Amino acid sequence: MKPQKRLLSMILALLLTVSMFTGCSQSSDTSEDTANVESETSSESEESGDSQEAESREITDMAGRTMTVPTEIESVFSTGSVAAIYLYTIVPDRLLGWNYELNDIEKSIILDEYETLPNFGMGDSVNYEAVIEANPTIALNVGTINDAMISDCDDLSEKLGIPVVAVDGDLNAAPEAYRFLGDLFGVEDDAEKLAAYAEETFEDIENMDVPEEEKVRIYYGNGEDSLETAPAGSSHADIIEMVNAVNVADLELGDGSRVQISAEQLLAWDPDVIIVSGEPKSNMTGNAASEAILNNPDYASLKAVQNGQVYGTPNAPFSWVDRPPGPNRIIGIRWLSGLIYPDYLNFDVDEEVKEFFSLFYHVDLTDEQLENLYNGTL
Repeated sequence: MKPQKRLLSMILALLLTVSMFTGCSQSSDTSEDTANVESETSSESEESGDSQEAESREITDMAGRTMTVPTEIESVFSTGSVAAIYLYTIVPDRLLGWNYELNDIEKSIILDEYETLPNFGMGDSVNYEAVIEANPTIALNVGTINDAMISDCDDLSEKLGIPVVAVDGDLNAAPEAYRFLGDLFGVEDDAEKLAAYAEETFEDIENMDVPEEEKVRIYYGNGEDSLETAPAGSSHADIIEMVNAVNVADLELGDGSRVQISAEQLLAWDPDVIIVSGEPKSNMTGNAASEAILNNPDYASLKAVQNGQVYGTPNAPFSWVDRPPGPNRIIGIRWLSGLIYPDYLNFDVDEEVKEFFSLFYHVDLTDEQLENLYNGTL
C-alpha cells in the first residue's frame, strides 16, 4: 500500500474511534439527565401527595360517620341554636352566624364582635343560598344521635357540598362533645377546660345525697303565661332530674318535647317550687314571668306562691334551664341546686357562675352583673 493511502486509512480509523466514544458519552449523559428528571418528578409528586394529605384528614364524628374534613377549619355553619352555642363557647371566631335574631337579653352578654353575625335561620327557614355564598368549611349538627339525624346530616352535606359533622346533644355527653370539638378544631387545651368544668358539675351534683323524702317537686313553665311545660323524660327538662328533684309534669310526650297545660292542671299538681323561663321571643324575662304568677290571684292557693318559691330562670345570654337545650344548661344545674337544696351544696354558686361565664362565654362578671343576672335585669 502506498504511504499516502496508509496515512488516509489511519486517519479514517482514528475519526471512527473518536466518534464511537463521543456517542457513548452523549448516551450516558442523556440517561443520567432522564434519570434525574424522573427522580425530581417523583419527588415533586410525593411532596404534592404529602401536601394534600396535610390539608385534609379523616375523622369519625359522634354518630359514627367517617368523613374527610380540611385540617384547617376556618368557618362553621351551625344547623341549629345548640350547635351555635357550642361553637360560640369553644371557637367563637369560627361561628359563621346565628340561627335566629339575638334578643336584647342575649346581646347583654354576647361579645360585641359576634352580636352582628348574620342570621341564617334554622329548620325549614334556613337560607341555604346565603349559607353557600358565605362558603363555610364544614357544618355542625348537634342533637339526638339517631337514624333521622344521620339522614339529615347526609342530605345537608349533599345540598351544601361540605362535610356535616354530627355531635351528641345529650347534656350528659357535654364533656365528650367538647373533647371531640377540641380535636376537630385543634383547640384541645381550651376544650379540656370546658369538658372538665362540665364533668366537675355533674360529679358535684351526683355527690349531693338528698334523701328521697326531701326531694323537691318542681313545675317548669315556658311562655308568656308559663303554661307550656316540658314533661318528665323530655330533654328540655333534663336538669330537673339531674338535680335530684321531681318533675310534677308526669305526662305523655306525644309528638313534641313540650306540652300545653291549663291553669287548673297546675293548681292540681300544687308543686313545691315553680321555675319559669318567660318568653325569649318577646324579650320577657324569667323574672317577669315569676312576678306574673306571684301576683295572679288565680294562683294564690299554690304552695309555691304562698312560700315565695316561684323563680324566674336567668336567661342571659341563653336560658339556664332550657331553650335551647344546649351546654348553656350546665350552669343551670348549679343555680337550681342552690335554690332547692342549699343545705346540701358542696360549692359556692356565685363563684361557679363567674367561672362558667369566664370559661364558656368569655366574660368576667362583676358582682353587680351577677346580681343583675339573677334578677333578670341585664
